[in-house]
Amino acid sequence: MRTKKITSVFTHDMLFGEGHDDHGNMQEDYDLLLHEYFQTIDHPLRTSKYAYMPAKSVEFGKTDQPMINHVRNGIQALIELNKTLLQSGSAHYLPVSKLREVIALFSIHDLHKTIGKDWRDQFDLNEDEVMSFAHAIQADIFAPALTPNDFLSVAVATHPTQGFHGDLSHTFITYKNWVLLADIFASLEMPVVTEGMKKHIAFIDAKKTFFYHTFSESIGLLSNVVHAAVLEWAKQYALFPLLFFEKGVIYLGDKNSRFEFTQASQIEEIYQELKKKIQSSHESLSRPEKLQKYIQVQGSKGLFSVEESFFFYSGIHTVIKAFLAAAVMTSEKDNSGNFEIDTSTPSLTLNKSDLEMQYPPAEVIDVPAHFIKSISVDGNVIPVSDVRIICHGEERKAKKYTLVPDSVFVGEEEIFGLITITGIGLMPSMVGYRSHILSDFGVDTGWDESIIPLARAVSGIRKDVITELIKAGSLPTDDPLLEACRMFQTNDDLTQKMVTYASENRGQDHHSVGGFWNYSYAIARDILDREVNGIAFSQIASIQEKISYLNTLVDEYLSTISSENLEKFESAILYPYKEKLLVWLCENLSINGSMLYGSFENKTNKFKAYCDGTGICRLTNDTPYDKERKTTSKDVSMLKYTFSNRVPIGSSEPSLYVSVPVQIELGLRSIGHGIRKGSDKIYFRLIPDYHFSHTTASIFSQFANYFDGDSGTRVLDLAREFLREDVPSEDSIIELLIAETGRKNICQYAGLGFFYQNSTFDFVFNKKRNGDGEYWFFGSYLALILAYVTGCRVVAGENPICMTSGDEFSEFVLLEAPHVAVKRIFSDRIRLSDLKKTLMTASLIISMGYEIRMDDAAFVRFLQTFRNHPFPGSTLLKQIRRVYEQDKKKGGMGGFVNSARGWRKVDGEIIRSEYPGFIFQAVKLDTFGENPMAVASIHELARLGLSVAIPRNYDPHKVEKLFRESVKAILGKRGSQYPREDYVDAVSGRLLKMIKRAGDDQFSRTPGLYDFSLIVSFAEYFVDHIFYQVASGDPGKLKRAANDLADGFYSATLQLREEYFESRKEAFESEQDLSSEQEN
Repeated sequence: MRTKKITSVFTHDMLFGEGHDDHGNMQEDYDLLLHEYFQTIDHPLRTSKYAYMPAKSVEFGKTDQPMINHVRNGIQALIELNKTLLQSGSAHYLPVSKLREVIALFSIHDLHKTIGKDWRDQFDLNEDEVMSFAHAIQADIFAPALTPNDFLSVAVATHPTQGFHGDLSHTFITYKNWVLLADIFASLEMPVVTEGMKKHIAFIDAKKTFFYHTFSESIGLLSNVVHAAVLEWAKQYALFPLLFFEKGVIYLGDKNSRFEFTQASQIEEIYQELKKKIQSSHESLSRPEKLQKYIQVQGSKGLFSVEESFFFYSGIHTVIKAFLAAAVMTSEKDNSGNFEIDTSTPSLTLNKSDLEMQYPPAEVIDVPAHFIKSISVDGNVIPVSDVRIICHGEERKAKKYTLVPDSVFVGEEEIFGLITITGIGLMPSMVGYRSHILSDFGVDTGWDESIIPLARAVSGIRKDVITELIKAGSLPTDDPLLEACRMFQTNDDLTQKMVTYASENRGQDHHSVGGFWNYSYAIARDILDREVNGIAFSQIASIQEKISYLNTLVDEYLSTISSENLEKFESAILYPYKEKLLVWLCENLSINGSMLYGSFENKTNKFKAYCDGTGICRLTNDTPYDKERKTTSKDVSMLKYTFSNRVPIGSSEPSLYVSVPVQIELGLRSIGHGIRKGSDKIYFRLIPDYHFSHTTASIFSQFANYFDGDSGTRVLDLAREFLREDVPSEDSIIELLIAETGRKNICQYAGLGFFYQNSTFDFVFNKKRNGDGEYWFFGSYLALILAYVTGCRVVAGENPICMTSGDEFSEFVLLEAPHVAVKRIFSDRIRLSDLKKTLMTASLIISMGYEIRMDDAAFVRFLQTFRNHPFPGSTLLKQIRRVYEQDKKKGGMGGFVNSARGWRKVDGEIIRSEYPGFIFQAVKLDTFGENPMAVASIHELARLGLSVAIPRNYDPHKVEKLFRESVKAILGKRGSQYPREDYVDAVSGRLLKMIKRAGDDQFSRTPGLYDFSLIVSFAEYFVDHIFYQVASGDPGKLKRAANDLADGFYSATLQLREEYFESRKEAFESEQDLSSEQEN
């Protein structure tokens, strides 16, 4: 777990590494400049109102891009461009001092989009306006040498058809090509090379130009590694990566570079690079000590095994070493097994199991004293000594002999009774192995458990590697026993004995029966007993020394096998990985616009596969299989039929078969997040908006790795953070997303620990599922928060393989087939312009919902409240009041009053809550409901109501009195429709009578009692706007809507009353008088 507290996506430690303060070369100077930008300009910009103003938006036919991302994109492109110019040997890069000025200028180049004027008037700016903005984001501090005229010039002269292009500063003219190129990069949605890019780079360095590659299928970790493989392959053309997009990379290189596809061998070269990148993409794939945790134990066969796919992920060398690392690092539990011998029965058991073995049965079982912990006879402990059990075999099962004791000797003395011997490490079946190996080869495998994992590793390597090498014709002999002995350099005499025995007893070999291969115990004992640098292997204290020695044996053995023979092995065991990936690459990879489509083909074409029923993978455009139906070797339980949103009709759900790229992707993800049975999860795809540089991608990858499953997410505190102010603090949001406390594992990065992740980042939402509605609600909420805090566009869906790529939608957040209750609240496409409102709506529901009940399952009801009630916030406020009224632990009605208004009194001092009171939250949520006209009408009615009578305390029957009486007045006019004046008279008359009858406990002030015109104004508004507009002049409709409208009137009145007392408090002689009037 990462325990370091972070409060920002971009930090000094992520850029340079922890504790690194000295920057001694030009590359690090550029990185330091980037970090300084994030500190000086980016921080005030992202906390300002300008951050999420649209630089590009759906409303104008563009893909959503907030101002903060537009500025970041251009600046990271500027810095990366100068780094690559320096790397490529160009003399035309900008020194840090000048690049600083270009960055400051670019940071305000789109100022005109933030000032709210018409398009043609946006460039009508003066120096004061420009410098005010530059000072607000500290651009003038970042580059103090720039003048106001420099900033004004960049603000009015970067648009080609609008603005002012005369009387510009000399500094701006000098840097203009850099600024315009940065602007092109900032707006670039996909990896392409435009004429503008070529023109501006030619002005900077005529010998350089841009290149690109695209890969059209973005499935996650694997497609990121594909980009890394192409990038590595592109080095032979002296190209330097500049910007990383979801589906490709832009490079800088010499103009004369011939970066294009010309022959199929280039695809094979890229495949080889891809294989290398996969094998080095994670420590668990490249280091045997890490890979060993994926080695499985097949106890029923007495061996270790591994999924075939790991030979592709890690290579044969690493997999064999992982077997042996597992043997050394796996500590078999100290079984302290017990031999129990009853000479009277007679019976012989080990761990309460009879001892059974193949023919011939053992006649003597010897247990040396140093393997024994204790011996007892009929419950009495006796001194430990060598034990010898004389026995015979009884064939109680076919070809299975049960050992029956004849006599027992401890030392030289024969013992009778119930004898218990503790400390035996072997399992019952292994007693027979030991006896046969001892009698056939003269090797005592011993009684301790330390031999078991090493024997299992040897047996597993023989089965999964050596046997397959022999099948592929890669070894000089076809004898797996001889080859295993050669690999582990077993003693020659022992090797000869075992090979001879196996040859002479072929078909009747009791050392190789039913999948067991007991020769591994003899080989393991030979390894344990041999001397390594003068010390017995079993006595070497260092685990790493043991692993190092075993790795040497593997390397020496594999060095005797030619690369061609190893290739045969890979082709045999890894079908169809290579064949399928070659097809996948040639059908999706484009190099600078050139493709080799069709250079490699499936053995069965896609249409024929579809007709034959083997089908096309629903997640990639590929056939799952060719001639053989080879089942997936990795767990695909995280998949289900969400991509069609229905299960095909049938008696049972059919199996899900996927293409090889998806198999590999799911296998990599199982290493990254380790979550099993993931079909009930929601997956987030974070897509750069619009790209990362190599540096910022590396930083973001480090940030993503903080979502490691051990960090907590404090959902309620996140919701309250969005209620505090218009611009939530990024620092606080990140701190709550990756907290030391909170819900563990609710949001986890799927690529944990993976390298080469430079474009897209996939996360898993992993929470107890109480129902689809609440699950999708919280999942969508976190998706929105990730989009807000990272600046990435986000796709959320129930498929681990994202079904919608970034170029298929223009909005900021996309929800793939969300639950209907969530879709009605959020919609399934959230525009940048709606992002804050949507986040605020969800935050209000969470804040008020958890106050009612701290149970996620209850949110289905809260979502229904938001959807079905015209005043959802007010309805929830009433529920909160009832909770406080019924639960005295929450403070009763006094606690409700404090929580509702958002402050409390302590020793005469007002202490305000950290977040707004529930009255404010209720009114805010009402405004986000589905009937804004009714909300506006009720709020105006409440304002008029306070001019008639000010209710005391927070009791609904008092606060709603004016409204309820008005409804009764309308409903009292039975019969046909009446003129407006009659309804007004009925309402005003009833209200006047009610106020006269009301006591001092009902209202604190009653101005309407002394000014009847105030009551008439209230009555007229009620009739015109509530009865006629909201209820359409229908008394029945008014009656049905009365409770909902009363809820809204309740919240609106409380809010306006709070505002009234706030404005009036200075008019009171003391604060105590004000408090007395509110609470009495």
